[in-house]
Amino acid sequence: MFRTKKKAAAILAGALLGPLLPAAAQAAPTPAPVITLKVLGAFGSGCPAGTTSAQSTADNTAFSLSYSAFRVYGNDYKNCKVSIRVSVPQGWTYAITSVINRVTPDLGAQSSARLQMNSWFTGSPWNASADNSISGPDTNLWTTTSAAHNLIYAPCNDSLDLNVNNTLRVKGKTSSSAELIDTDSKASTIFNLSWKQC
Repeated sequence: MFRTKKKAAAILAGALLGPLLPAAAQAAPTPAPVITLKVLGAFGSGCPAGTTSAQSTADNTAFSLSYSAFRVYGNDYKNCKVSIRVSVPQGWTYAITSVINRVTPDLGAQSSARLQMNSWFTGSPWNASADNSISGPDTNLWTTTSAAHNLIYAPCNDSLDLNVNNTLRVKGKTSSSAELIDTDSKASTIFNLSWKQC
């Protein structure tokens, strides 16, 4: 009888303590697959040779495109079209859930900035676009988001070429400017991903 009560108490204690265990002690979720990126080409006044790169996040739930020379001053504009080869391991596919652009403005009074973005996969129906503006005075990080209404997953066991076309315009005094990059994170355009197995 004593052993039965002792066993029952142990089971009850385990049931009560289970939810309190640290997340690390519980079953860990399956990590996202590793994504491979290669910039195939970058063309335009906003991306001189050697100033464009692509990298995935540490947890592979997103990847970003970064420009190091995409800065525009008042009454001017720059644009850039980039092509990136996106490859994932066999047995997995992904969809882009949202595209985020990050701009660091330095706009004075009576100045404004406008960002137009289009992105699409070659041979795929997926595409995203954004057309946003801000007015000065403003020096706060400016973020635009284009969310997918329907998730379109890439074909399994296939690599796709992602195309991104950005145009940034600034109106006003030449002392005003905007740069297509978050100067803290060094990310310009971020693609958030949803993964699933084929």
